[in-house]
Parts: sequence; structure tokens; C-alpha cells
Amino acid sequence: MGEILFYKYELLGPLGSGGAGKVYLAKDLHLNRLVAAKESGEEFPAVEVKLLQELEHPGLPGIYDCFQWEKKTWVVMEYVDGMNLRQYLDRYGRVEEGQAVKWAVELCGILGYLHERHPAIIYRDLKPENIMIRRDGKLKLIDLGGALQFACGSKRQELCVGTPGYAPPEQWREPQGDVSWDVYGLGAVLHEMLTGENPLRPPYQRLPLSVYGKGHPKALEKIVRTCTEEKAGDRYRCVEQVANALLAYRKENLWERIREPVKGVVVSGIGACGGVCLAAPLLKGVPANQIPFPYLIKPLIFLTLSWILYLILFKIKKKKSFLRRQEKNIWLTEKKFSGLFSLLPYIFGGMLTISLFAAPMPPVYAGDTASAEEKLWVEMRDGQGRKMLLKDGAVYRTSDCVRFELPAGRLPDEELSVRLVAEGEDGRRYFSRVFLVRAE
Repeated sequence: MGEILFYKYELLGPLGSGGAGKVYLAKDLHLNRLVAAKESGEEFPAVEVKLLQELEHPGLPGIYDCFQWEKKTWVVMEYVDGMNLRQYLDRYGRVEEGQAVKWAVELCGILGYLHERHPAIIYRDLKPENIMIRRDGKLKLIDLGGALQFACGSKRQELCVGTPGYAPPEQWREPQGDVSWDVYGLGAVLHEMLTGENPLRPPYQRLPLSVYGKGHPKALEKIVRTCTEEKAGDRYRCVEQVANALLAYRKENLWERIREPVKGVVVSGIGACGGVCLAAPLLKGVPANQIPFPYLIKPLIFLTLSWILYLILFKIKKKKSFLRRQEKNIWLTEKKFSGLFSLLPYIFGGMLTISLFAAPMPPVYAGDTASAEEKLWVEMRDGQGRKMLLKDGAVYRTSDCVRFELPAGRLPDEELSVRLVAEGEDGRRYFSRVFLVRAE
């Protein structure tokens, strides 16, 4: 670029854009250092400039200069060398739990410093794009322009600062800020760090942590849920409470963390006893008159007990979040291989029972009364793309959407005219437009 600002700052290139203007990488020609220069079309009041210069916290970029140049306001601040949290999530998918909690606690300290100012500074727009990760792993919170304008009373009330998915519902209705707004944003960012799910992308909703994986402690899920409650009164009152909860959740969940290993040791120990009872007599020699009994009595007892405990501890008490039922609907969600493997005996047993005692069941298609050559395969999915099985007459309630899919591999070669016909409870019929579909 090469443009010189205020006779001392050389613009080198754009860094991005924030809520209050564009940001450029610049070089301080007098001190020979890299800085970040933010351009804004709005004039910064003197009280706002003073407040900017008074902010001193390791989690906030230092403010070096503020001036008017060619009818624009420029703020020169510390250049943060690193990547923002959005770039980190795009590269790695999510943040490891321990690191995510550490960064959340660090954000609590930065926000707490802003909230303790007089007047209090409500950040209002906490999101991954505004959180910089330095090369040493520490965080910097950038883009304070909108927050400071509200703090100084210079922001027009009809304008809002915030981002959907990270801002609480009341932030779009009330011009007066509240610390609970930043608590909500903190919970939204922590949820995204742990799950990698961007609230601005489908399915545009924030589900409990247990839906994305069973490795997160319940106490951590409770913290995220409390931060992101719809009603401000149900959230933590301040970020200090969030920090204390994050620092203490591991101690509160000691049994939860060691429960699975303890259960595994118990089941493995009993199984090992059965193995010892099976192998030890072989070393001494087992008389022929004791085979198979009483030689196998003890091993069978231990192995049977081990198998029963395994079923009780690991299989019967499953979390409800992985197999959800709504009335007669069944939601098909991801299962790990171990879970499917344990179900194989039941599946094969059921198939064998059906084949022996009942007539074979036909596959379910859309339009079961059609002939074999005229059947059309239709799959039903919920708003998150999960396949669903519906019993005849089941009621599916949704606040999102329902998708009906025609797999290309099951379509006939000729072109089809597809039209969706829906029948209401009053008997009236509703028809969609006609779509032409051809499998390639």
C-alpha cells in the first residue's frame, strides 16, 4: 500500500474489518515496530479516546495513538502476532477440553477487568473472530470500538452491536448493556470451542454437549447451559462466577472422571479370575473324570458374572441423549463400533426368531400398496440430517424442518415427475409443485 499516515505510520496491508471499521497492518517509522491501525468514519469523542488510553490489561491490545487524518479517525494499537480463534477452529475443528477451559478462564479475567471499569464496559460482541491467540498461547480481545462507544454514551440507540448466535435475545431489544450479555457470549464461545459447532451454520442451534460426545463432564455441560440460558436471571451474575465454576468443575466431578476406569477394572478383574481358574488347573493336570465338570464350574461362574456386570455397567445404563424417542419416532444417531458390535447378537437373534416363527417382513417404501416395479424409495430426515424411522400413524413434532430424500441409486432410469401430497386432519389435501427428477 505504502500510504503514510500522520507522517509516521506506513500502511502495509489489510488485516481485516471489525465492528467499528477496517484494520490495517502498519509500521511505526519513528520507533521501527509493527502496529495495527484501525480506520473509522466516525469521530471518536475525547472521553472515548481517554478511556481507550487508560485500558491496561495483558489481554487487551495497547493503544498507542489516536488522530484525525483526511476526515477519518485512526486508532493505532498493538499488533497481535498470531491467529484468531475462528482460524484456529477452521484448522483444527475444535479445542481440547483442558485448553478450552483454560482459555475460557482467561477470557473471564479480561471481561471482568472491563466490567469493573467506571462506567462498566460491556463488550457485547464476544465471538471467535474477536479473540486473538498469540504465539505463546495467550489470548487478546480485540475490536473494542463498539463497546467503548456504548460505554461513553455516544452510540445511537437504534444501532446494535453483536452477532446472532453469540448475543442473548434481549441484546437486540435493549440499548442498555448488562454483564450477563458477555456471560452469554462467553458460554457460546466455550460451547463452540468444545464442539466445533458454529451457531451461524446449520442447524443454527446450540445442543447440549452430551449430544456431540460423551467425553465431556456433566458439570462442564451445566456451566455452558447456565451461561447461555434464555433468561438473563437464570445465568451467572458475573464472569467471576463462571471462572470459579470452571476452576472447580474437575474437583466436583472426581467420581465422574474415575467411574468408567473403576468399572472397567472391576469387570476385567472378575474376568481375569475366570481365566486363572480356567488355566491354573491345566498346569497341574486335570483328571479325565473332572472334564468338563467340575473343572469348568468356577471359570463359568466368574466369566458369567463378568459378562453380567459388563451388561449392567456399560450397556443397560446408556445415556438417553444417544437414543432419543419422541412419541413413536426413533431418531437414528451415530454409534461407535463397540456399541453396534454389542447389538449384533440381539439383531441376529431377532432375525433368527422372525425367520423361524413369522413370515418375512417386507422393506418399508413410500407407497406400500404399489407393485414391486412401481415402488419409490423415500428417506425421511430431521433438520440435522439424521435419518428417521416412523411407525405408521406416528406424530412428528418439529420446530425446525423435515426433509424427504430420494436416493439417486434407487431411482429408475427414466425421468420422474415428483409431487408431494399432504393430507390434514380435516381431510383436506395440500399439493406441492411438480419437480422433474432424473438419476444420472
